[in-house]
Amino acid sequence: MPEVITTTNSPSQSTPQLGKTTISDEVVAQLVEIAAKEVQGIHSIAQQGIGEQIAGLTQRLSGRWQSGQGIAVEVGEREVAIDLRIIAHYGIKVSDLAVRLRQAIIERIESLLGLRVKEVNIQVSGLFFPENKPTEEHSRRVE
Repeated sequence: MPEVITTTNSPSQSTPQLGKTTISDEVVAQLVEIAAKEVQGIHSIAQQGIGEQIAGLTQRLSGRWQSGQGIAVEVGEREVAIDLRIIAHYGIKVSDLAVRLRQAIIERIESLLGLRVKEVNIQVSGLFFPENKPTEEHSRRVE
């Protein structure tokens, strides 16, 4: 079963705690994916290879959630750490892309979940070249 976090009211909140709220690691990963897709210059989230998927099983058993997509999250009671692998569009300045992506993820997680983002590690594992995308007329060899 995936790890879940429990949030409680902070001491500054005046409303009494009437129960607890749990947020699964998958929810954090889904928000990371949504935020990444909204950043211009990101082609996709990199897929994991079979070796990484096997390693991810060990991580999940130890309390760290990892999707089949290249997103790994570790959630504590008040903080979250995120590792993300992406494919970037060719021609985009990678350092600027990483800043925009990190900012989008932090804003999304902190505003919707109330968790502090401790770190967002981004690995650019490939480039997408739009001009190399095969078109239908070039991909046909015979009629």
